[in-house]
Amino acid sequence: MESALEGRGPLRYGPPVPEPGLPVVPELAAVLARAAERPHAEPPGGGPALLAAAQGYWARRGLAADPALLAAAPGAPALLLALTAAVGGDVLLPRPCPAWWAPQARLLGRPTFSVPSPAACGGVPDPYALLETVRRVRAEGGDPRLLVLAVADDPTGTVVPPEVMSRAVEAAAAEGLHVVSDETWRDTVHRPQENPVVGPAEMLPEQVTVLSDLSGGWLPPGWPAAVARFPDTAAGAQLRARCLDILTALDAALPTPVAAAATHALGEPRALTARLAHAVALHGRLAGALYE
Repeated sequence: MESALEGRGPLRYGPPVPEPGLPVVPELAAVLARAAERPHAEPPGGGPALLAAAQGYWARRGLAADPALLAAAPGAPALLLALTAAVGGDVLLPRPCPAWWAPQARLLGRPTFSVPSPAACGGVPDPYALLETVRRVRAEGGDPRLLVLAVADDPTGTVVPPEVMSRAVEAAAAEGLHVVSDETWRDTVHRPQENPVVGPAEMLPEQVTVLSDLSGGWLPPGWPAAVARFPDTAAGAQLRARCLDILTALDAALPTPVAAAATHALGEPRALTARLAHAVALHGRLAGALYE
């Protein structure tokens, strides 16, 4: 029997996002169904209502976000692809890392370099190994410009301690790297009181773009939607503009019903926050049982 990957080219694809095993919240399904009657299309990068909802989402987490510096797309891979193309250069990734990060760079023909994570957690590179890797790549004629990391990591299931994140971000800043912070799973931490999430945008706001895939916790996997927050600088505005050009060329706009559902989810209504809390507790108990 033919391999399922035959005919798909040289790129290696990661596994699909795992199903949460829970039904769609009825309130969210109703929002999507009502929006199905709207005739207009969502613009590339997201419409005003969606971006305003994303602004509120980040503001509640202590991160100021001007809607003019936000963007949305049908899933985090589309946003990461646009960012990788816009920033240019080689890409640095912690090892291990989510399976879907590297294919974006491969698709663009960009080299990727893996940097081992510290012993304390996954999601970020060891700062000394990062400095060594950047300098070695440059000495060999490479052009490292982009570092992708995560505050709450897939696949290790760990949260990056603030002091570890700070050292990694300082190392990236010293080498002039732009940082993409994947914060998809920040709202699904099992014990948030013991493991506070502190993102690199709070430490290095001028050089960090925050990326969050809503299907990580807020939307079903079959409703792809993601949002990005760019730095509040002239360079950040230019980066967003380049990304919007790429999303427009790819026609990577959210379907109107999914955009409506994403807008509703980013408002964090009680029904969704209660479901998320119950789901996180359930998966936490399961993870604990598997560990034991």
